[in-house]
This record gives sequence, C-alpha cells and structure tokens, in this order.
Amino acid sequence: MLLQSSLVIAQGDDLQTKLKSFKANNDLTNWIYEQLDYANENPQTATENILKIQKERWRNAKTDEERFAWLNLLSTLAYYQLLDGNIFGSISSYENALSFFRKHKILDYDVVEYIYKPLGNNYTRLGDYERALFIQKQSIEFQHSYSEDKNKTAAIYCNMAISYRSMGKLEDAYKAIESGLELKSDNFNRIMLNNVYADVLYDDGNYKKAATVIESNISKQKASNAENAYWLMSSYTTAGNIYLKQQQITKAGVFYAKALQLLAHYYPHGRIRERANLYTQIGATYLTQNKTNEAISYAQKTLKTLGINTTQNIYGDNKLVEVFMLLAKAHLQLKQSEKALQNINLSLLSADKIRNEFAADKTKERLQDYLKQIVEQGIEISYQLYEQTKDKKYLQQILTLAEQSKSRTLLDQMQRNQQSVSNNIKNDSLFLKKQQLERNISFLEKQAIEEPNQHATENIESLKYDLALVNKTLSKKYQYLNFEDYQTPIQIQKLPNHRFIEYFIGEKDVYIINIYQHKIENVIKLPQAEKIKSDLRNFVQTYFHSGANAMLNNPKAFFKASHDIYQFILAPIKLKPYEQLTIIPDGILGYLSFDGLITQNNYTENIGKWPFLIKNHTIDYAFSIQTLLTEKKATTSNTFSGLFITHSEGNKTQLNAITTEAGLIKKYVAGNFLFDNEVNPKSFEQLFTKSKVMHIGTHAYLTGVNHEPTLDFGKEKNVFVRAFGQAKCTFSGSA
Repeated sequence: MLLQSSLVIAQGDDLQTKLKSFKANNDLTNWIYEQLDYANENPQTATENILKIQKERWRNAKTDEERFAWLNLLSTLAYYQLLDGNIFGSISSYENALSFFRKHKILDYDVVEYIYKPLGNNYTRLGDYERALFIQKQSIEFQHSYSEDKNKTAAIYCNMAISYRSMGKLEDAYKAIESGLELKSDNFNRIMLNNVYADVLYDDGNYKKAATVIESNISKQKASNAENAYWLMSSYTTAGNIYLKQQQITKAGVFYAKALQLLAHYYPHGRIRERANLYTQIGATYLTQNKTNEAISYAQKTLKTLGINTTQNIYGDNKLVEVFMLLAKAHLQLKQSEKALQNINLSLLSADKIRNEFAADKTKERLQDYLKQIVEQGIEISYQLYEQTKDKKYLQQILTLAEQSKSRTLLDQMQRNQQSVSNNIKNDSLFLKKQQLERNISFLEKQAIEEPNQHATENIESLKYDLALVNKTLSKKYQYLNFEDYQTPIQIQKLPNHRFIEYFIGEKDVYIINIYQHKIENVIKLPQAEKIKSDLRNFVQTYFHSGANAMLNNPKAFFKASHDIYQFILAPIKLKPYEQLTIIPDGILGYLSFDGLITQNNYTENIGKWPFLIKNHTIDYAFSIQTLLTEKKATTSNTFSGLFITHSEGNKTQLNAITTEAGLIKKYVAGNFLFDNEVNPKSFEQLFTKSKVMHIGTHAYLTGVNHEPTLDFGKEKNVFVRAFGQAKCTFSGSA
C-alpha cells in the first residue's frame, strides 16, 4: 500500500511538471491530451478530473488542432458522466459538444460515432424518442453531406427504426428499415436491421412473416464474440416471442433457452435486463400451459434479477410493469384475486414512476394508452371482489384505478403551468431539482443492478433523502399542488357536495362510478358493452362529427338515438330532478354533449318541448377528479380578458363569428382584448394570472390517444397549450 501511494504521488508530480511546461509554452493541445490520458487511466475520478480541466484552461482553443482536442474532452466528459449515472449531465455535455462541433465545423472528428450516436442513445434511455429521432435524422444528413459510410448510415437507420417502433409508428419503422437494407451494408448491420424488422412485424401482428425473417436471420449468425452473441441472443428472444404468440409453446421455450445460454456464456454478470426479460417470457410460456407455480417461480427470478426485494424499492421500468402483470395473471388462475390486484397495483406503481423519466408529453400519452389495459384488469378484479364482499374499499380502488387512466398528461401540465404562471413559483429552483432528482434516482437504480457497488447504493440513498426533503418543502410551500403518487386515495371529501359521474370505457367493459355527497354510492358495470360503444361511435359520428344536417333532416331519428344513449349511460344512475351534475367522460364520450341528451321517450315535432337533460339539471364537465382538485388559487383581480383568433390565415376553418362575438362582449364588459397574432402561449399565461374571468375564442381539439384537451393558438402551429383549469375559463369556437 505504501509503495502504491508513492507511485501515485510520483505520477501526480510528473503530470504537474508536464502541465506546467505545456502551459509555459502555450501548448493547449498537449495540455488537454495529457490530462485526458490521466483521466482514462483513472476512470473512477475521470469526471471530476475533466471538469477540473475545464475550469483551469487559461484560454480558448484557437487552432483546428486545439478545437479537435477540446471537442474530444467534451465528448469524453459526457461518456464518463453516463458511467457515473449522471445521465442529465451526460446529455448536457454531449449537447455542448455538438454545439461546439457545429460552430467550428471540425470535420475530421467522428461526430456520428462519438456525439450523435451516444446523445441519441441517452434520449432513448429516458424514453424521449422524439428528441432521439431528431438527432438520428441529423446524423443521416451529416453522413449524406460529409462522410458517406454505408455501414454507419445503416446503423443509424436501424436506431431510427427502433425509435419509431417504440413510438408505435410502424409504417415509419418499415421505411427506416427499408432505407437501411437498400444500402447493402455489411453482414453485421443487415443482421441488426432484420432483427428490428422481425420485431416490427411482430408488433404489427404479422407473425408468419416475422417468423420467416427471424429464422433466416438466425441461420446467418454465429456467436464468436460478445458483440455478435448479443445480436444472436436478441434473435432467439424475438423468435421465442413470435412462437409464444402463435401458441407454439415448445418452440418458444427452445429459443428462450438458447438465448439464456448465450447470456450465461458471454455475459455472466451483465445484460441484466435482457436476462430478466427472458425469465418473464419463460414464465409466460408456463402460464399458457396452466403451469401456474412454474410461472410464479420465473417471475420471482425476474424480480430477484432486477433487484426487487420488497415493494419499497420498486422503480420505473417496463420490465417490472410486465413481470407484475405476469404475477397478477398467475394469481388469477389460482383464484387469488386479492394477490392479483396487489400485483396490478405494483405494475401501475412502476409505470407511474416511469412517467417521472419522460419529458415529452407524446411519450407520456403512449405510455398512458398502454396503462389503460392494465387499469381495466384491475377494475374488473376490484368489481368482482366488491360483488363478493360488498366491502366499499373496492369501490375506492375502482375510482383510484379509473383516475390513473384519465388525463394524466393534462394533470402534469396543469401543475407545470401553475408553477410557471405563479410569481412565487416561477423562479423556484426546487421544482427543477425535484424533477432532476427523480430521474437520476430512477436511472441509477437500473445502473446499480447491472454493476452493483457500495458507492452507487450510497449515492441512491443520498438522492432519495434529498428528494424527500424537497417534496416536504414543496408540499408546505404550495399546498394546492399534488406531490403524491397515484395510489393515494382520491380525496372525494374535498369535492363540491353534488353528484359526480365518472366513466371508464375499456376494451371489454364500460363502468360508471357514481359519487354523491362525498361518497361513492355505487359502481355500475354496464351490460352489452360492445353494443354501447358501437352505438356511441355511430351517434357521435352521425350527429356531431358530420354536422347538424342529419338531425335537421330526420329529427325523429335523432330523438330516438339520443334517448337510447341516455338510457345506456345515464338512466342506470336514477338521477333526481334538478340535480347538479359533474360529468367526467372517457374515450368516445369526450365527444358527446350530455346537455342535449333526451331523457324521456315522448317525441313531438316541437323541438322547444323536447326533454333535454339540461332542462332538469345543471351540468358541468371535468377531465378527471384529480385535475378538478388541482385548481389554481383564486385571484383577487376583477379583470376580464378575451382572446380571439379568427384563423383567417392558414388552412383551418375560419371562425367568422369570433369578431362579432368580441364586439358584443365589449359592449358590456371592459378588460383586455387580444386578437389573432397577439394571442400566443406567452400572452395567455400572463393574462391567466391576472384575470378573474378569461374568454377564449379559437379552435380546440382532443389530441392524442387519451383525448387530452388542447387549445389552438394560431400561428405557432406546433404549439398547443393545454387547459390550465376549468373554473375561470369560458370558451367559444370549434371543438
């Protein structure tokens, strides 16, 4: 130990002597490289040492050689930050490196391999496929313009296909694969492309062709080193997935076993997530054969492999989402409904933590669509348990699950918007710190499984402690914001004292949750769910999407169809006359006007005498109970603000009545009136904080798979500002 210490000191003295000499000679290039060599020889302290280089540099790089060295330093820093688990620092450093490269056009540097590729991979690690694709497309453009290398370009197309597949854009994935294969690259890149091709075919439900592609790909591969063994392992796994889907269980098991053998030989202590995935898939083969205990055994292997010993250390990972669902299905086979429900909740808990990693709303919407399938199974089990026991805790569980499927992206945005528009919160660094801590913890937890060490564990615990303090401070400081996870019971006691009707429309069933005077009165599972969904789609398409002509041309048909819809979705609740209702729709119901539903079957040609629902009830709407409870604090201002966009430019339908509407309002109300180009997200946010009432005239949409509410602010075509809240806004336009 003394000898080693002496050597380290001697090396340090020698390095300092060289650095002083380089600095005295104004030799920035060798000054940088000498320290990079030292950092590479000491990877445990590499990040710290490279950051020190940045601080101690006595001048900026001036020559091409110096700039090349500095670019090398920036990308090396990003690499070591990733190894340390600081993925956000790594992204920032790669982005700095890319900015430096663009500014100085250092074309000798392999920017695709050492900046574009790892930066895209970092975005992918966070599930931010939109930004990953942006970088991948830029890589392609660079290759075409400066350094055409068909093997590198084929590899980029392969990564693009993976991104598109992860986004569910299968047609774009096919095109990326086709572009990669057309380059006639080397055998290794063709194998990668065909592996992804088989995966995309699998997602597309084309199992026969997927099997042909993957079998052909397997015949062209041989495991001779760790790199090509990985891709052969991936091929075996894909083949197993395909044959499992085709109910060829024995064949699937053979391929999974071959994949495990390769992992054991070439990666005895690595590729943890791939191994965990194989255990889950093998468990699924046993479950298909009704070998429930074997399925549970393999699911437990997955959890052990992923480092899950208790429910306290669950983190966000789709492999955990899947294995908990496998356990839920297994316990259902064993008639253990309570255990099945517990595992569904754990699956959703892991999925909810994944949301903390995702920055892009589109990515969150894709995740939300997948989660709805899990939620539906949880609701079904909870409903059955309630029917058996009459224990009302299961009604609360149904409500909690239903809320998990509704407007989560909107809820996130409402909280972000509340943060951004409040003078107290706008510059509060705690929010940024909270998000960064959550993402770093999630990333480090996954990394610690791959390479467990005491330093990583201590780092995670320290970050979790910091996060707890931040959350506690934020909760006290901003009591109207929600920092709890989805499993916290919905606080219906904080709702107004009238009736709330929340719908859940799943793939199989339709449920109505009936809340009155702070209690869940009942949950109704509607019979003939498929007929109800079909009739709803037809009704909305005929009488809403296609305009008013269908009703005007045949009012009696509309009257009957509207009454039928009322009978399906509201009559089972047995409403009392003149009740106030808050409707929380779901799915296709988001396009339905409940106000105009016909409540009695007594047709008359006099439309003024039609029994519309709104005649006997006061009705308002919410996107979820959580978004309703996440209200902005009331402003003390009495100011009115009107935002009016006519859409006279562009290809959207022009709203001619908007100008007339604004003029009429001006006759009676004084306040701020903004028109067309004056209306944008910034002016909206500024006025929202100052206004008692805000009136908006523009187009509006339900966007994404979960029908999230969106306002269209004209010129900024790519900017859609989602609703901040409901209490203080009125709206006119096309919706």
